[in-house]
Amino acid sequence: MNTSQKFIAGFLLILILIFTNMFAGLFSWKLDFTDGKLFTLSKGSQVLVEKLEERVDFDFYFSRSVDGLPISFKNYGTRVEEMLRQFEAASNGMIRLNIINPEPDTEEEEAATTAGITPNPVGNGQNLFFGLVLTQADNQETVPFFAYQKENSLEYDIAKALYTVQQWDKPTVGIITGLPVVGTPQMFPGQPPGGQDWVFVQQLRQNFEITQINTPADWPSIVDVLMVVHPQNLDEQMLFAIDQHVLAGKPTFIALDPSSYFMKAQQNQQQMMMGQPPQGVTSNLRQLFTAYGIDFNDMEILVDADNGAQVSTQAGPMQMPTWLNLDEAALNSNEFILSQLDSLLMVEPGSFGKAEGADIEIIPLVQSSDQAGKLFAMLANQIRNPVQLTQNMTASEGQETIAGFVRGNLKSAFPEGKPTPPTPEGAEAAPEEADSNHLTESAAPSSLFVVADSDWLQDQFSVQRIFGSLFQPLNDNLNLLTNTIEFMSGSQDLISIRPRGNTIRPFKVVEEIEQDAQVEYQQKLDELNNEVQVFENRIRELQTQQGGGNSLILTPELRAEIQELQANAAAKRGERREVRKKLREKVESLGFNLALANLTVIPGIVFAAGILFFIRRHNRK
Repeated sequence: MNTSQKFIAGFLLILILIFTNMFAGLFSWKLDFTDGKLFTLSKGSQVLVEKLEERVDFDFYFSRSVDGLPISFKNYGTRVEEMLRQFEAASNGMIRLNIINPEPDTEEEEAATTAGITPNPVGNGQNLFFGLVLTQADNQETVPFFAYQKENSLEYDIAKALYTVQQWDKPTVGIITGLPVVGTPQMFPGQPPGGQDWVFVQQLRQNFEITQINTPADWPSIVDVLMVVHPQNLDEQMLFAIDQHVLAGKPTFIALDPSSYFMKAQQNQQQMMMGQPPQGVTSNLRQLFTAYGIDFNDMEILVDADNGAQVSTQAGPMQMPTWLNLDEAALNSNEFILSQLDSLLMVEPGSFGKAEGADIEIIPLVQSSDQAGKLFAMLANQIRNPVQLTQNMTASEGQETIAGFVRGNLKSAFPEGKPTPPTPEGAEAAPEEADSNHLTESAAPSSLFVVADSDWLQDQFSVQRIFGSLFQPLNDNLNLLTNTIEFMSGSQDLISIRPRGNTIRPFKVVEEIEQDAQVEYQQKLDELNNEVQVFENRIRELQTQQGGGNSLILTPELRAEIQELQANAAAKRGERREVRKKLREKVESLGFNLALANLTVIPGIVFAAGILFFIRRHNRK
């Protein structure tokens, strides 16, 4: 091959590469080798998109041209755009994506603000818009801002907005409860209402239709999410209705309690002094849970000194191990409904688990520490000393589950069908009607959220009223509730979407090397800091004794001592700077070496492979 032929071959190769790249750009498919398939839609999202019957417009507002925009936002903006393009590609033309850069003082900026996209000042007089507006016919749904801290729920947030924009009515939440969580409306003018909604109900009313269910006859035709909160004296007909709702695969939220603080506070003090046990303190769904394979003992409460909350008592503040202040260590951060939560308060909660031989899956969301134990609730009422509570508990073998999802194919607690209602005295028994429509097992995989406490929903343990109807959260209790109900109110396709992880992957080996370097110099830094502190404290002490350091009244001896201390402190500060400099140099040297390796190792390998190939080919000739 002569020189001209080589040039022609090289030119043709470049053309082939250019046209191949252009041809590949016409298609949206790609190979996703990332951990957790970060750039591939989950099955739930794909099914949700395939069900679209009318076009949806995605208007993605991202101020990419803002001056000084951090590279982290630019990278995450690309990540969000890639995810949106995946939705568009899977929709077969039913989703149209518009990428909009709302520059200052433009119609696009005004449209973003009007649509509810949150403007975030970036410090130079400009605003960062980073959100999504979904439009279908006359319906509109907005994701105000994509926070990169919530990257693991990115796909779910987009899918939830897509599901919501197709809904014309609010989802219905049915509540079965033995607590006065739903207020009684004012029946006649001038008549006081029977009570206000608890704050969590007020919040739910913003996005849901709330219906209280007292009897099976009250059951609405559609219940998107059923909430069972501290149930009391439910008859078999009501249990059967709950059972059929669960077996139909419809989401159910269950909050039981082995020791309801609210109910205990409502009891007559004189009645309790007479030795009579408080009424309505415990709640259970024993008949249902036994059939489903859920083990919950309504007679035992958790004792967990590691998570004990500070409680005011007559003897003063005490860390009570039956009142649990649960931080991030107790929360399952892999579940994105908990990803932004860091503080929960549970009051005398219980725990639950999987019964032996049960074919269900329990996904723990909130757990105790591994040093927790259990104690009979009645015994706990008689013990006020935190140490005695811990001493009398029965230690657990590991962490106990306080809240979590229960999923699986369940068996009915009423395999024979709908139970016969009781016959009033003196009345003839009604003829039995054949019931062929009842479910004996799950028609679809059931999804239950179970929490072994109900007091965490109380206003006094979740919010602080600041003025009239205004309140501020004391913790993340209400966030947990709203996140859970919003998550469960979506379709089964939404429920199947799991957290996808983050694109930011730290170099663990590099972090370990940096930590080793930190340890190597930290001891010397601590010694120098202590010496500098001693010198500075002595100087302040001498200056205080002599009128605030006025040199006119300092004796020559004190002046000499202060000067010597200042010189010593300056010398030690110099040594400290040198140690910090060496630490920075070691870390920076590590970064430089990694960058150099990244730039030279792979090209070097390719170059070496080319040389070997050339030598082997030359030797063959």
